[in-house]
Amino acid sequence: MLLGKTNGIKLLYIFGSYAKGENTQGSDVDIAVLLEHNYNPLDKINILGDLIDILKRDDIDLVILNSSNSVLSYRVIKYEKVVYQESEETKVLFKCKVLKKYMDMEYFRRNQMYYIREWFKSEVEE
Repeated sequence: MLLGKTNGIKLLYIFGSYAKGENTQGSDVDIAVLLEHNYNPLDKINILGDLIDILKRDDIDLVILNSSNSVLSYRVIKYEKVVYQESEETKVLFKCKVLKKYMDMEYFRRNQMYYIREWFKSEVEE
């Protein structure tokens, strides 16, 4: 894939409604990339420009996985819609890293949701 070689892309995923097969006429295209180098804001602009040229549409939501949080990264890998991968090893190592971070934080997310629900209940009862 020329896009991957010219922009230092190691992995390119489609996620969101297109990955789930739930896209509609108004759906944007959610794309996530893992770069081989440190993230530079210009990278996102260059990659987005290339994607607009390739896909012939400008409603693209681009996520740089190098700087995304564990919940978003997990949502990206959940449906395994890989468009480009540098190698199988790259994909597997990234997936393991994401799953580890996601699972490490699961306890805290659950506790946070519990306390948010309790707070809402107390607000409704007052």
